[in-house]
This record gives sequence, C-alpha cells and structure tokens, in this order.
Amino acid sequence: MQSYSIVLLDIDGTLIDDERKISTNTKCLLERLEKQGIPVILCSERYPDGVEFFVHQANLYSPIVCYSGNLILDSNRSILQDYGIKTSDAISFKKYANKYFPKVVVSTYLYNVWLVDDADHPVIHMEANMIQCVPLCAPIENALRNSDHVHSLSCIGSPQEISALQKSASPLFEDIQFLHSGPTSLEVLKKGISKKTAAEYLQKHYNIPRERIVACGDQMVDLEMLEYAGFGIAMGNAPEQVKNAADCVTASNKEEGVYIALRRLRFKPPLVPVSAI
Repeated sequence: MQSYSIVLLDIDGTLIDDERKISTNTKCLLERLEKQGIPVILCSERYPDGVEFFVHQANLYSPIVCYSGNLILDSNRSILQDYGIKTSDAISFKKYANKYFPKVVVSTYLYNVWLVDDADHPVIHMEANMIQCVPLCAPIENALRNSDHVHSLSCIGSPQEISALQKSASPLFEDIQFLHSGPTSLEVLKKGISKKTAAEYLQKHYNIPRERIVACGDQMVDLEMLEYAGFGIAMGNAPEQVKNAADCVTASNKEEGVYIALRRLRFKPPLVPVSAI
C-alpha cells in the first residue's frame, strides 16, 4: 500500500467549513501527522497573514504557500519562492477591468498589503471579514511605485461578469493567467506559476517522488495540484471538473472531508525533516 510524505491542503472550501473553522477531528489529525514528521502545508490564494491565521488554528509549523504558489515561505517564514505579475501589467489589467467591467471589484495584493479603490464598498467589507485583512485605500500607481511585481489581483462580481471578464481579457494579457477560486471570484496571477509548481518545488526540497504527495482542494485553482499529486482528493463541494481530475472524492468541507480522506491513508516522513526547510 502506498505511503505519503507531505500533505498539501487548500484552505477555503477545503480545510475550513463555511464558518471558517477547522473541525476538532481535523486539527487533531493534522497535529498528529506533523508530530510524526509529515509536513502539512497549507496552499491558498490568501495572503501570508491570512494563511498564518489557520496555521495557528491547526497548530502547524510547516512552510506555507500563498497566492496560489506565487509566494512560498519556509517554517521560519523566510521567502523560498517569490513570483508575481509585473507591476505595469497589473496596472494595465486593472485599468482595463475598471473601464469595461465597472461592476467587478478589482483589488491588488502584495505580501501582506491589500490595495483597494474603495474601502467602504460592501464587497470589500465582506471580503475583509472573510480573509481577516484590513484594506489599504490607495491609487495602485502610487502604492506600487517602488515594486516590480504584485502577487495577485482579485476580481469579485457576478458569475456572468467574471466569466465575461476572463474571456475578454485572456487574449490581451499574455503574461497573466486567470483562475476561478469560486463562482464569483477570479484570481489574476502570473502565467506559469500555480499550486502545481509549488508542489514541484516542495517535492524537490523534501526529496520525495511525486507519488508520495497527497493534495486536497475544491476549486479550479486547485485542479493542477490535484492532478500532479500522487493522490489528489477533491472535496464533495467541488465542481464536477475538479472531481473528475481527482483520484477520489471525499465528503464536503461541512462534513469533515479532509479528516475523512486523510485518516485512511498511510504516511511515512520525507528524507528531509520538517525543521530543515
């Protein structure tokens, strides 16, 4: 029977339930795995402090993957990998979206900074409550004057507007990719960087074959990671395309799907200990 050496977990819609909590059973299982030397690595679209919030909740200490693979931090939170969209491209995309899709709310992320146009917008208030981040209201051109890249742009709107924006913008911005993190959310990221490339990076650091990676997710942004892992687990609340790409489908995030899937697997620590990365 195959054993696994690292666990890659999406957060929203996967690790946490709809009240943004991790179940007691899941916490105990993840903590036990790390005590056995199995790195449990949270891989999210969230910014670093937003990931860290759930690291503390689950009592983990492994590296973290932020912005869907564009920023990877080690267990001491030093930078291992840092990619992003060129600042000029980010500014151009935002101007395009604001002009042609004014109902879509576009904001920008760089490390732990969240830039918005209107901090009082209802969508921003809702997002701030969900991700536990305080937005900075500032013109993107001024705020990014001394930065050569941003990690992510987030677009929130109706499913129809989000799909139309993706279809319209994709051929115009060749160095940018668009990934759905939900029916009303579109992540704008550097092309070629993803949770899959993060998995590849971590695989090399832990010196293990990909067959010993287990990954769990629920959205299109997780799909490539699930396909790359030795054992890809789709949540019961995932869309059909994600389920079809996975090796198995577990229960939903409301029903302790992560706990149910992982408790049945065998694990063996990687050659490189958690403390070494």
